[in-house]
Amino acid sequence: MLPRLLLLSLYLASAALGQGELGNLEPDLFEPREPHSPHSYPSPNATGLPNDPLHLCQGQTKPIPHMNFSGLCYIDSDTGIGNSHSFGTGFPPGITVASTWNRELMRARAYAIADEIKLKGAHAVLGPVLATGRTVGGGTNFEGFGNDPYLIGVAGYETVIGHQAAGVQAVPKQYLGYDGQQYNRTFYSSNIDDKTLHEIEVWPYAEAVRAGAACVMTSYPFVNNSQASQNAYLINDVLKTHLAFQGYTQTDWFALKSGVHAILAGQDQDMPGVPASGVTWSYFGANYTRAVNNGSVPAWRLDDAATRIMTPFFHLGQDRNYPDINVVDDPRGSIVSAQRQRHRTLAREIAATGSVLLKNTQGKKGLPLVKATTISLFGPAAGPNKWGPNQYTYGNKVLPQYWESIQDDLGIGFGEGTLASGGGSGSTFYPRLVDPLSAIQHRANQDLTLVDWSLTANLTFAKTIAQRGTVCIPIVSSFSGEQSDRNTSLSHDGDNLILAVADNCDNTIPIIQSVGPVNMEMWIDHPNVTAVLWANLGGQELGPALVDILYGNVNPSGRLAYSIARNDSDYAQPTIVTEPQPYPQINYTEGISVDYRGFEKSGIEPRFWFGHGLSYSNFTYTDVKVSKQSSLDRSVKIPIQYVGNAPGGDVALYEIAVVATVTVKNEGPYDGTEIVQLYLQLPKEAENPSKILRGFESIPIRDGETQTRKIYLTRKDISYWSVIKQTWVTAPGDYVVHVGASSNDIRQTVSFTI
Repeated sequence: MLPRLLLLSLYLASAALGQGELGNLEPDLFEPREPHSPHSYPSPNATGLPNDPLHLCQGQTKPIPHMNFSGLCYIDSDTGIGNSHSFGTGFPPGITVASTWNRELMRARAYAIADEIKLKGAHAVLGPVLATGRTVGGGTNFEGFGNDPYLIGVAGYETVIGHQAAGVQAVPKQYLGYDGQQYNRTFYSSNIDDKTLHEIEVWPYAEAVRAGAACVMTSYPFVNNSQASQNAYLINDVLKTHLAFQGYTQTDWFALKSGVHAILAGQDQDMPGVPASGVTWSYFGANYTRAVNNGSVPAWRLDDAATRIMTPFFHLGQDRNYPDINVVDDPRGSIVSAQRQRHRTLAREIAATGSVLLKNTQGKKGLPLVKATTISLFGPAAGPNKWGPNQYTYGNKVLPQYWESIQDDLGIGFGEGTLASGGGSGSTFYPRLVDPLSAIQHRANQDLTLVDWSLTANLTFAKTIAQRGTVCIPIVSSFSGEQSDRNTSLSHDGDNLILAVADNCDNTIPIIQSVGPVNMEMWIDHPNVTAVLWANLGGQELGPALVDILYGNVNPSGRLAYSIARNDSDYAQPTIVTEPQPYPQINYTEGISVDYRGFEKSGIEPRFWFGHGLSYSNFTYTDVKVSKQSSLDRSVKIPIQYVGNAPGGDVALYEIAVVATVTVKNEGPYDGTEIVQLYLQLPKEAENPSKILRGFESIPIRDGETQTRKIYLTRKDISYWSVIKQTWVTAPGDYVVHVGASSNDIRQTVSFTI
């Protein structure tokens, strides 16, 4: 007789939504397509889980009533309760909260999203996204936290903590090598060298695992020509052994390409349980049972997967007084609204704090506005989408004017009006969406300001309106989404719109709503462009948040989470890779020199550097000091162990090694927040050719006041990945500490020696 846990394990393995009783067995279920993934690394057993959560019904597992296990409900997205469900808050996406450079807002946003997801009875949120935005036109870049592994890691850590503090499982994704490109996403291979893999790609996942993530979702593409969802090196070795991950792994939807190979490589759960929409057979399910019975999969491996999957449910208390699943929202029937006024306020704060002032001519022109006589708004993005607020679905759909029958899918996949998010599973349903025109008109009432507008892309009409304006605000956008890559041009002829307005109005202030960097060389140096506000993607409260910035109710403190180049060719991956077929090869030739590091290494001046952002106040830096821990010189001689002894890896990596102190004064004329950034230049042995972000602090300072803050560096922060030793190494030599307001605006430099 099979042991009780094995019987339970077999039940769980076949419980994914859509599997049911599978009678038809595919003959080649366990044969991977070429190129294949060898399962040469054994899967370590789970030994328990620190802090974990999971659930919301894009996917679902069956309940086991006698164990008080309700099953798991998984839901998109990491901006709210998902684009399949309504009556929740539509938060700004990952790229906007990353641009706040504010740990408290990152955690608060995550808690609020999970709080609403829990109210809907879901157990896990499918996020955060920990990919880089390496491919500048990648469709899903807006879901993540920018281009720097340290910043992504901080945001990932805080998001996991926030989600799971609300009792909901976090599912950081997509592990690994899925850095934006949508084209051929299940067939291309991301080819990454070992140093880059650990220092850039794995770094954020180490932070998420250290935070206690319940689950890690694997990705669609191949990594070094081994499919990510069955890549034994990435899953068994790096994730479960090196990072000591105690939770479970989960495939992205329909990403699984084999059965036994994936199971032995460390894959714990197949989602949504079938290999494609409309298909009834499964790689797991009945075939998992068959594989255990015929000895292809050892029973202990199934027990291990079941232990990993079930532990977060009980660890997070999801077996006690958890709401029933109620994600179906029919306003004609009974509904559970997850909206909260405090969440709406938080969404507005994040949208404002995550807006980046790129350029400003402060005074009679530029920002902030002071009792403007006339405000003229331009462009489709200044007003509402005529098709409604919830048009952010997958790919580019047929516009409603061409519909010949009623459509189930209302999303058209293209930002026709003001742009609150990108498209796909990273978007959410907006209960309301306050556009800039509505918000500005409401505020203009206080000053009896005349508000004029042209919500079309008609350049002749825009010129006419611009000639009678005293403040002219073109609001432009760039859209992409899941299954939809992009180029760096603005949508709706936005570049020419800005030019047309600037040629006819001497106080032109473009506002850019974008999923990622755009090429602004056509107009950025125009003498009549007096300010530029990079709004990122503002979620449902984007209009009021813009008003807060424009009128000075909020002093801008946002910073870019990526650099904006002058030429597309300056980016590491400027175009979508399509060759060779059928397996395009995306080669990470820049190595660890990502984003600002690559610009610095190559001597290329981008238009705006990573970390850049202006304020209405001026800040000065003094008294930067560094001090080593007294035991550091001795402790660095003790090698870091490859096999992790706690979630995140060897605990010695996270011990405080160096403390930097900085004093910042707000010279006025407004209260404001300064984002102090610390960049570290490692000794030559580390083979890091440029300085790297290793700390930051968001410091609110009143006008005329001074604040002193400490920035703590761990041993990992001052180490590099040794390809030879296969571990983290702290090199002997001089370390240069750069402290400033961006990656290129360094205010003071000090050093220490090991």
